[in-house]
Amino acid sequence: MPTNPFDRLRHLALKIPEGAQELLPLIDFLEAFPQQGSEEDLVHLVGVTALGIAKAGQGGLWDGGKWLFLRGSAPAFPTHPGEGWQVRPWQYGDELYGHLVLRSSVLPEAVPLLLSISAPLLAWRRAEAWRSSQNQALALQLSRLNTVFELTRNLGVVETRRDLVRLMANTLMGEFRIMRLLVVDPQGQVLHAKGLGTIPESLEGEQLQHVVEARGLVHAIELVDQTHSHGFAYAAEPAVGVLSEDDLVFLRTLLNLTSSQLSSLELREARIQAERMEKDLDLARNIQRSLLPKTLPEPAGWQCAAANLPYQAVGGDLYDLWMARDEGTGERLHLAVGDISGKGLPASLMMTQLSAFLRAMADHRVPDWGRLAERVNRRMNDVRDRNRYTTLFAGSLNPANGDLRYVNGGHNPPLLVRANREVVRLSPTGPMVGLLPGVSFAEGRAHMDRGDVLVIFTDGLVEAENAAGEELGDGPLAEVVLRRPEAGADDLFEALLVEAFQHLGEGKFRDDVTLVVIKRMG
Repeated sequence: MPTNPFDRLRHLALKIPEGAQELLPLIDFLEAFPQQGSEEDLVHLVGVTALGIAKAGQGGLWDGGKWLFLRGSAPAFPTHPGEGWQVRPWQYGDELYGHLVLRSSVLPEAVPLLLSISAPLLAWRRAEAWRSSQNQALALQLSRLNTVFELTRNLGVVETRRDLVRLMANTLMGEFRIMRLLVVDPQGQVLHAKGLGTIPESLEGEQLQHVVEARGLVHAIELVDQTHSHGFAYAAEPAVGVLSEDDLVFLRTLLNLTSSQLSSLELREARIQAERMEKDLDLARNIQRSLLPKTLPEPAGWQCAAANLPYQAVGGDLYDLWMARDEGTGERLHLAVGDISGKGLPASLMMTQLSAFLRAMADHRVPDWGRLAERVNRRMNDVRDRNRYTTLFAGSLNPANGDLRYVNGGHNPPLLVRANREVVRLSPTGPMVGLLPGVSFAEGRAHMDRGDVLVIFTDGLVEAENAAGEELGDGPLAEVVLRRPEAGADDLFEALLVEAFQHLGEGKFRDDVTLVVIKRMG
């Protein structure tokens, strides 16, 4: 049985018993489900289809506490409804999502098949939702760590209290969109006022209270370090929305950091810390540079072009192309592209380990890339930080005959643009590498004829947004290649980046961008 949910779906679709034509609309829906369906859509369709197959007027999906879907009246005890009812579990592996409860004396064979087909898609949708939430949390954490770093570094060069407070205010405005802010010292001297109109240079007692209430400064936070208070900061809600509890915690962190710099000892310590972080970044940059190929392979009849554009000083993308000889098939072009979670020195160290491990195993012999990914996954789960994982597209290409063997661990599907204008997306053959222990990966295979082009990229390219918030997507990339059938790899590479920059307009990439183009020349 295939492990990829889409391959599993097609496999199971072939097993639809004769007379179960009601399932065919479900197969059509599930083929499109990852792009446009929600969990609620799937639950509703499973319930409706099950009722239709069983010709039942009553029934639904029960999750143990509530009805996910219900048609007609509900039995008093859903999992033990009594005579005249049919109950079947809806589960994937050991994960139970609920029970299908139908008012029917006989359960058609197609109903268990329906549950078997739909359960992997529900598992996939929930895994995607979890991944999205984790990525958002990681992005917010990285952004806030960068804010702390930048504030700490800049605090070390200011010379006056007012400059220090102005820097703090600008940081709050940039991080939280706080447009109204008042900072006063313990004597009532106004150190900074933003968006408040004309106010006195000194505020105390009732006068201070009046300004705070009239200007809507709903958050009052003391500027205090380990020894004494430096005054208060009064802030309004952001221009859009309100500050959450996590926002307030981070806001207090920034204010406490600012307060500590008002003492010379903390100021020196902060400067030392900033220098140490800069050294770590330099080390990470050097590590990353050493991992990227200095020159690209040039097998006869093929052209390659590749580059990495880091979003920050140190990115989390990896690419590698190298030639290796296999006793059975001769010279082969090995390739790997990955997007590692996190940034900075930890991500660079992980890139070093991953690159070395891939090269060592791939150079040993032409591997089964699915098994190779499983070994990498085991290795990463043995030694990794629990918050570190990577997407990975890796494989080997036989320059003599154009055969490509690969594994896609949760990576954006590369585009295989054929000379006959067909566009093939090399979909994932397994989950992200290092995310979960004990998962399986399948090896994919493809063939490249003369004139075919393989375009591999990371999500920073296709998720680039224009001013309207629209992502680039991979469709325009395929069109760029299709419009240039005679172009070489370098020209295609340049045209693809131009397309991305034109889509961005005045905007910038929000993530690292890696792009690899491989063409079999005519």
